[in-house]
Amino acid sequence: MDEFILSTIESLMNVERSEYLAQAKSGDKGNGFYLRAFKSFSRNCLRINIPRTRSGMFSPNTLELVKLGQEQMNDLVLSLYKKGMTSRDISDLVKQLFGDSVSATKVTNLSKIFNEFRLAWENTKLDSYYKVVFCDCLFITVRRGDSYSNEAVYVAYGVKNDNTRELLALSINPVESATEWGEIFDDLKKKRGIKMIDLIVADGLPGLENEVHRVFPKTMFQKCVVHKMRNILNKTRPKDKAEMATDLKELFNNFSENDAIKKALKKVDIFIQKWKNRYPNIAKFFKEGRIEYYFTYIEFHPEVRRMIYTTNSIENLNRIIRKATKNKLSFEKPEYLLDYVFMIIKEFEEKNFQKYPVTNYAYFKLINC
Repeated sequence: MDEFILSTIESLMNVERSEYLAQAKSGDKGNGFYLRAFKSFSRNCLRINIPRTRSGMFSPNTLELVKLGQEQMNDLVLSLYKKGMTSRDISDLVKQLFGDSVSATKVTNLSKIFNEFRLAWENTKLDSYYKVVFCDCLFITVRRGDSYSNEAVYVAYGVKNDNTRELLALSINPVESATEWGEIFDDLKKKRGIKMIDLIVADGLPGLENEVHRVFPKTMFQKCVVHKMRNILNKTRPKDKAEMATDLKELFNNFSENDAIKKALKKVDIFIQKWKNRYPNIAKFFKEGRIEYYFTYIEFHPEVRRMIYTTNSIENLNRIIRKATKNKLSFEKPEYLLDYVFMIIKEFEEKNFQKYPVTNYAYFKLINC
């Protein structure tokens, strides 16, 4: 079979050279052959005699078909890498299926292509306006220096004016902090060109609201209600949790046109009065000046409130990232981790964020407008 493939390829290239020489106006002539070896999906390397001419202007199109085999191999390797397989696993699988040896080092080198894409993206201008920006961190094991630890990977995506969504920020830091988010917001505004964001949605990280208002003074801020409910329930006795959860759901159930922040704050007082005898410190979860950020969603049209009162939408993206990274165990450098996560997100973005606009965001407006 290999001999047949080799003979066919060389015959086609000879025909191509004959046709080229017949049409050449410069009087070009054949000048023997040169030998090259190609790896493809065949079990063996193909050592092919490629015809040439004296001028060196002839290049057989058939040769591109041979090169395509290696390109397909590279595409396969990168696809498997993005799906979460380790470099060593990919090397073993390709050898088992096709008989070709692809070293783990080569897989790693191919994955460096991701770095070029990410760096180019980091220097690309973004839209000047976004309806909503969702922010969250997830923790992934990475090597820094001579030790491994879980570090915070910062992810932010925005809803554009056409209701499609796109990745806005991706970075890594040993810990999650409001100060680091502030630097990310500064970068989005000063370097990437974002001028206005109507609403930023994030978890209850202390001080984050200050960084939001420092960089984007006119932007409203919503703290994640689900995180707040979870934190309260974690401090509740098992036998009280079901009742407490029901009360919390009612407390944050403000999705009708008649609901208002004042009414929601009255429900907070009723909730505290009910539970303070069993939990004297329950009021600390609802401190004035902070609790208002958990009800910002009431300011917006009822059609979008369920979408903006929690960070669940970005946590769905985080699950995709965790699924892809769990087989990796750890990354040798923070840059390798960012490159890999970037490609995972961009692939998800292309298939979901860009393909399916969220039509509910067409109602995204303040109720008093």
